[in-house]
Amino acid sequence: MNSIIQCVSNTPPLRNFFITGQYKMEINKSNPLGQQGKLAHEFARLLTDIWSGEYVVVAPRSGWQQHDSQEFLGYVLDGLHEDLNLVKSKPYTEKIESNGRPDIEVANLSWQLHLMRNRSKIVDLFQVL
Repeated sequence: MNSIIQCVSNTPPLRNFFITGQYKMEINKSNPLGQQGKLAHEFARLLTDIWSGEYVVVAPRSGWQQHDSQEFLGYVLDGLHEDLNLVKSKPYTEKIESNGRPDIEVANLSWQLHLMRNRSKIVDLFQVL
């Protein structure tokens, strides 16, 4: 958990987004896949503590569940994305079939459909093509 938090907190655009409070304007409290901003608020508080210079040690807690780094990173980024997803009402989308089309065309169409349901700072920083 420590290594993931260090890596993510050293992503300046993400760190600044949370430490300055900009994230508050993008919280999606109605998203059933999110945590009504709770994860975003705790993440902001953690980053603020880490970068305040007041503490020698900051000990975040994630309950008793054990996660490897990849699982923890996925949990944090997905949770933050859903807390901050600007799409308030996700439209229904069909699965894309290639039907012989070039891969680039199918990939571009899939990306456009993804963006119809997913728009957040996390997408902008970590999923942009």
